[in-house]
Amino acid sequence: MDELTARIIELEIRYTHQNQLIEELNSELTTANNRIDRLEREVGGLREMLGSMGPELTQSPGE
Repeated sequence: MDELTARIIELEIRYTHQNQLIEELNSELTTANNRIDRLEREVGGLREMLGSMGPELTQSPGE
């Protein structure tokens, strides 16, 4: 195997590994984004619940 062939094979291996890492990162980002969306909905629901109990509960002491 000549040097050029070896370099091409090494580049292909690196490309495949990087592609796999990108797919894993994308999956993790999607999962994190879904969690953030769920938490935002939960916080919104809690705000509504507190708002229905009385406006004094939704204001901070300095307001």
